Amino acid sequence: MIAAHHALVAELLKLAGNDSPLAGLSPDEVGSEDGGLAKLDDPSRRESYVSILDRAQRESVVVSEEASQPLELMHWSMHSHSALFCEVRVNAVTGETRVSRFLGAFDCGRILNPKTARSQFRGGIVMGLGMALMEETQFDERNGRIMNPSLAEYHVPVHLDVPEIDVIWTDIADPHTPMGAHGVGEIGITGVAAAVANAIYNATGKRVRDLPITLDKVLI
Repeated sequence: MIAAHHALVAELLKLAGNDSPLAGLSPDEVGSEDGGLAKLDDPSRRESYVSILDRAQRESVVVSEEASQPLELMHWSMHSHSALFCEVRVNAVTGETRVSRFLGAFDCGRILNPKTARSQFRGGIVMGLGMALMEETQFDERNGRIMNPSLAEYHVPVHLDVPEIDVIWTDIADPHTPMGAHGVGEIGITGVAAAVANAIYNATGKRVRDLPITLDKVLI
């Protein structure tokens, strides 16, 4: 707040110009008083905000200030971490891939609500399976039209596509955060596609680096 006030005073002094009673003063010598600015040790050298803004009719006052990060963030890493494991079954004839088991292990500091955290982790894993195996926006390269604009053509995981999913976590409070907790918003999906791609490589010897991993990419 102090830094923002200092920046505002500096900008107003620039707008006031050389005709102002405050001309030649630095922001440290000026304070606010009764709807205006005045020299700290000489209140008679005073000018109202209205006068300053009138003098700069065609100018705009834009002041921005960014607060520094909390001290703990400047000294410690507070990221969430995960390790993801999956088992896949790939049809040697058709290339169809099915994920049969999935395990997500997470370190997100203290888990404040186990029920919602488990749901968040599982939901992220399901979305990651969609990213890995089926979700793809298809464009008509002639005109840029999206060719699968509805859920009839844009495939997402449904109940039968989702395997048994287990999630575990450390639940060790981080002493450097106010509540000992880290974020669980996106960590469930992070790394899921890589885990599936690695499992397919382990099963077939085909290294696929372009998502989604469709049948043609496995069979080539």
